Amino acid sequence: MSVDLVTLDSIFYVDNGNKLDLNKMQQSSDRRRAVAFVSRSGEDNGLAAFVERLDELEPYASGMITVALGGSALSSFVQPRPFYTAQNIVVLKPKSPMNLDVKLYYCLCIEANKFRYSTYGREANRTVRSIHVPALHEVPSWVHGVSNTSIERLSSDLLNLTEI
Repeated sequence: MSVDLVTLDSIFYVDNGNKLDLNKMQQSSDRRRAVAFVSRSGEDNGLAAFVERLDELEPYASGMITVALGGSALSSFVQPRPFYTAQNIVVLKPKSPMNLDVKLYYCLCIEANKFRYSTYGREANRTVRSIHVPALHEVPSWVHGVSNTSIERLSSDLLNLTEI
């Protein structure tokens, strides 16, 4: 059985992120008003800290996908709240409407390409847009509705972790 593969940039708009340095940001203890700061970590949804909102820079909207290009290369997460990014993070915005289930599926598809990259070696900076993933019409039927079960509970747990 053959799966129709397409490049990542045919399904998502790929933005280079904010390229901010956490050590130059003002960290915030008020997590309800703070903006999430996403790093190249492969843990905790890539969340490194909560920072104060910058007057001159609008955060990315919740629901977008972040992909680490270095560090934990190709670690991919759907962000549950507005966020800024560190360097070497791209932000994916679907070109057509996409529910949480499908976004999480694509995170797994992107991460399946990790073996092609390594920390301190080949990073994904130049090639992330051309990573091959299944076309939208190839998303398996079992993906739709998964969030009504265990994924919904996981998302709720993640949101609870990011709120006081």
